[in-house]
Amino acid sequence: MTELDHILQTFEERFRRFKGRRLALYPGEYLDAVVRRFGSDFRFRRILDAERSEAPTDADAVVLTDCRKQDEPDYRAIWESCEKKGTPLLDLFGLDLIEAHRELDERKYLTISQWKEKLADYDVVSLSVPKIAVKIHRLDGRWILRRRFLILYNWLKSQGKTVLFLWDQEEQLRPLEEEGIELDGNLFERKENDPVFLRLARRYPEKRIVHVGVDVVKDGIVPREYGLDSRLARGFSFKNNLTSVVKRVDFHIDKNSLLEAIDRCDVVSFDVFDTLIKRIVPRPNDVFEIVEARTGVKGFAEARIRIQTNSPRLTLDEMYDWLKENCGYDEQTIETLRQSELQTESDVILPRKSMTEVFEYAKSQNKPIVLVSDMYLPPAFMRELLEKNGITGYQALIISNQFRLFKREGLFEELRDFRKNGETILHIGDNRFSDYSAAKKDGLDVFYVPSCLEMAKKNGYANVVEEATTLAERKALGLGVAVGFDDPFAPNDDLKIANMIVAPLIVGYLTWAIGELKGKGYDYFLFSSRDGWILQDAYDKMRRRFSEQLPPGKYFYVNRRAAILTVMDNYKLLNYLLFVPFKDDPPRMLRQLFCVPENELLPYAGESAEDYYRMHEGKIHEAAERYRENYRRYLVKEGLDGKKCALMDFVSEGNSQMMLENGVWATIDGYYVGIPEYVYKYARNIRYYLDHDLINYNMELKIEAYFTSPEPSLDHIGANGTPVFAEEVRDWSGMDRIKKVHDYARQYLATYLNYLYEPGDAIDKELTFKLCASVAQYEVDNFYYDDMTKRKIASE
Repeated sequence: MTELDHILQTFEERFRRFKGRRLALYPGEYLDAVVRRFGSDFRFRRILDAERSEAPTDADAVVLTDCRKQDEPDYRAIWESCEKKGTPLLDLFGLDLIEAHRELDERKYLTISQWKEKLADYDVVSLSVPKIAVKIHRLDGRWILRRRFLILYNWLKSQGKTVLFLWDQEEQLRPLEEEGIELDGNLFERKENDPVFLRLARRYPEKRIVHVGVDVVKDGIVPREYGLDSRLARGFSFKNNLTSVVKRVDFHIDKNSLLEAIDRCDVVSFDVFDTLIKRIVPRPNDVFEIVEARTGVKGFAEARIRIQTNSPRLTLDEMYDWLKENCGYDEQTIETLRQSELQTESDVILPRKSMTEVFEYAKSQNKPIVLVSDMYLPPAFMRELLEKNGITGYQALIISNQFRLFKREGLFEELRDFRKNGETILHIGDNRFSDYSAAKKDGLDVFYVPSCLEMAKKNGYANVVEEATTLAERKALGLGVAVGFDDPFAPNDDLKIANMIVAPLIVGYLTWAIGELKGKGYDYFLFSSRDGWILQDAYDKMRRRFSEQLPPGKYFYVNRRAAILTVMDNYKLLNYLLFVPFKDDPPRMLRQLFCVPENELLPYAGESAEDYYRMHEGKIHEAAERYRENYRRYLVKEGLDGKKCALMDFVSEGNSQMMLENGVWATIDGYYVGIPEYVYKYARNIRYYLDHDLINYNMELKIEAYFTSPEPSLDHIGANGTPVFAEEVRDWSGMDRIKKVHDYARQYLATYLNYLYEPGDAIDKELTFKLCASVAQYEVDNFYYDDMTKRKIASE
């Protein structure tokens, strides 16, 4: 059966409901054949102007007869017009293009485990080789295998699935062949005008088939025209600056408008919680869970939440009387729990700096200030809490449990002493109902200031916040929200990056690493330069909280450039690693990588990188032994010689680790943050935090830049075992941004470790990954560069 036969057959089946009705047909290869065959059954109207983008007003349906050959934007205007008018938009196969596009466009990035779930019910899985299975290597233009694909392929085969490959260029198949993937009988070349999906449907008539690719039309729409399911594999794309995965939102309010409103009123009323002060946990009930964890009193959080929910007008003392009577707690336990709750509240409260500045402005204008709060805490404790956070000089504190009234029930009436002579009162708060609607109802002027949590949700973090399910996750994320979104008046991307990405990633990685390191007898946990710069201090502080023995942390100077010098006489080891980036300029390779002085280079007459290397092999071997000895001196100097060590690195295949193991050291165990996309894994013993199920190499490289130290890159280890640094080539304005991120992250970590962290806390890797993915929302300078190929190594 030809494709035309298939089109005519499906047209007759799927367009029956339109017989006798008006169909507008846009130009295409099969237009004449369809008109000749079905002209007597339908009222066809040809659209002769191929550029026309408005759907005809008199058509019952619009049919794109050749939409595959047009890029999506070329006909997007047509279906947007149809969608607006409510006119069905179909292709020749009867596929609803509006619905198909909407559904495909909403497809999100899936982890490996999510892909397994989506593909579990299919018998046959067809994969588009380009981008799904292989990608082009940026340095040498060769095709390489994607790690995510290999993991998924092996799983599909283990489940007995038939896996097929659609390819466009023959060179794309080489990495598949090199990996030993079963291709015989499973390859389908995709050519123009080739109905490859028709062939697949005919080949497996009784099987459930799904095609996975990246192109909306070619991989999403076309398979469905032949009765196959389809899914798009979404990835994150990062360019030099901003590339949005989700729509960029900068939600904030106007500070000048608020200050002007204060100027116009006689009295200022402030809400307290989430307006002037904030908890560093996202939910008030998290306080009760922390108390249970600290005291070890099982069931406390559930009981405390129950009485809080059922009798919110009670005072704190009355709630603890109820707990004593109904939960069987003795007097000592009740007092311990009560004091722990008050202490925990004090620990998790910070001033909302942007709003305390507004509070101070109102004071400077000699405005009487009243604080109004729906709260169960005792007034004396509330005053202490406010004073601790720098909030003093108000005229009154009105709390709901004093009057058994909430704001929405008339608590604002207690402001009557401040409006005896018709004074105007401005109330400022974060709750749209209790602070805005209720205050407005009681005759107050109002100004809504969203809470930190609301700011986070409105700026693209709603889904991530909701996915923090454990107390440990909510503590880590809640602190990021409270600090990163403190200011409702102006965006600060570096503050958000530090508190919503960098610091939670540090916490997630280190809590994972601590679990991996415990009990394994390591002498040191080495934090490799330069990515371990801000990790070591946090690790050492966490380590002190454990009774179990954990190795001390140590900052360790290593990178590919310095490690290469220790093995540069091992041609087999260096063959792929070095010659590919320098294949077009062998003299530069000798100068930069092997430290051969310019005056010692032999004349270059177009030899290959390998041949030119061989011409200088004697000098290279001599230098390699010298650099190995230098590195051994460094190890002795740092007390690492003969020690059992674990190594932290950020995103790496382990080539530096592997070179050290081959050149100067015994086996090292690697505990890395992220895994590269490529299949190659040089060092044998590496584990990853963001492991094979969570891979986005470009995303990780972007974030890695924020972990880099202010030092220049390591050039080599000198003769006395001392690190020698290369010339700094990074832009200092970019480095200033990195320093700010470091400072913000350190402030986060200090607060987290002092008030929130408990041994055993852990953050789900997938939650961390989604936080990291949000880096695409921000304008991020590309600080990353290849330290192996872009700087000169100085000779001794």
